[in-house]
Amino acid sequence: MDVSVKPETETEAKPGARGRGRPSYDLEDQEAAENFRALCAGFVLDRTAPAPLWVQLKNQIGAAIREGNLPPESRLPSEQALCSLLDVSRPVVRAAIRALSDEGSVVKLPRKGMFVSPERRQTDFLNANISVFGDMAAKGISVSTDTLEFFRAPANARERQVFNLPEAGTVIRLRRMYRMEGHPITLSWISLPGHRVPDMEKLDMTNRSLYETLRTVFGIEVRRAERWFTAEMPSPEAVKLMKVDAHQPIIVIESIAYDQAGEPVEFYTAYYDSNHARIHISV
Repeated sequence: MDVSVKPETETEAKPGARGRGRPSYDLEDQEAAENFRALCAGFVLDRTAPAPLWVQLKNQIGAAIREGNLPPESRLPSEQALCSLLDVSRPVVRAAIRALSDEGSVVKLPRKGMFVSPERRQTDFLNANISVFGDMAAKGISVSTDTLEFFRAPANARERQVFNLPEAGTVIRLRRMYRMEGHPITLSWISLPGHRVPDMEKLDMTNRSLYETLRTVFGIEVRRAERWFTAEMPSPEAVKLMKVDAHQPIIVIESIAYDQAGEPVEFYTAYYDSNHARIHISV
């Protein structure tokens, strides 16, 4: 069926009318309201189709977002207003919005309303021999680093295994916070084989690319990397430093990078906040 826009109810049309605890959609953002009504006129919800109505609605709102007809951060009507505009029940609207929210297309803000999610950057460092710093900087994005720890230490069992070090082997350890345009994006624990980077602990690594330093100071060219990622609950330190939700999983990355001779030269574990930059992998 072609969904036509229903006339406003008396309450919706009344000047100054407000929902409980939430600004009137029409009065708060009249342009967005008119834009959404125009979109609704083109929505087609077929009650005879195999796909449930909520799936059809979710797909059509999602397409409007992807195609730019609903710009990032634009406000959506309330669930009740959507029911009226589209002539569907509250469960249909609620299921569609929940699915859009779960995939990150829509965000619901208490006492403010529903909005199209802000546009997120994307990083390609997972499938390339580049660092977070190098990938973002190459895109013209402002990147900064906070070096939280930087010292030489005896290698632990995992580091000896990765770098094939003897019992007495040492590593350089860096704990770094990467920020993208001021937002914390990655908290990393990095290890380098100590014998490959003599006196590196004496360098100033403030806002300095690690891979560029390896290349220009120690002649080490990172050629490839293997990376694995999982979803885990953030540590208390990550919650504090990255300002992420303690109750939501976050991406954890493990990486081993290799030089031009195929020798491992970097091992790290990192928390990655994809709310500010999606991960892009080309296959």
